[in-house]
Amino acid sequence: MITIPCGVAIIRQNRSFLISQRNENDSFGSLWEFPGGKKNPEETFEECVVRETKEELGVDIRVDKKFAEIRKEYKERIIWLNFYLCSYVGGEPQPLDCQDVCWVDVTELKNFNFPPANERIIDDLIREYAVLAR
Repeated sequence: MITIPCGVAIIRQNRSFLISQRNENDSFGSLWEFPGGKKNPEETFEECVVRETKEELGVDIRVDKKFAEIRKEYKERIIWLNFYLCSYVGGEPQPLDCQDVCWVDVTELKNFNFPPANERIIDDLIREYAVLAR
């Protein structure tokens, strides 16, 4: 079974996180996600996260630290998700390679439909960041 390594950016600004809505024809079409994508063989996961965020949303980020790693098995492949906490550096978020993009308060993340692999990540973010003052 093939394993597909992916880098995922959890972009935070105070209590808010930048999320994007997948294109309708993608797998998990129209669901929301933390931006990211497939890692190229010649790049690190950190480089992948920076590149994918720029391509998908037009924003610049700084990778701060690894947050989590999840391997999700599907029929013919394993998706290896590597989540990184990132700081927003600049650029106006725009849906360059997605349907929509928005900043969401940590307590509102559960109001958006994400692929199942994100449930634990969202629970951990709420536990860690919901206590911050608004």
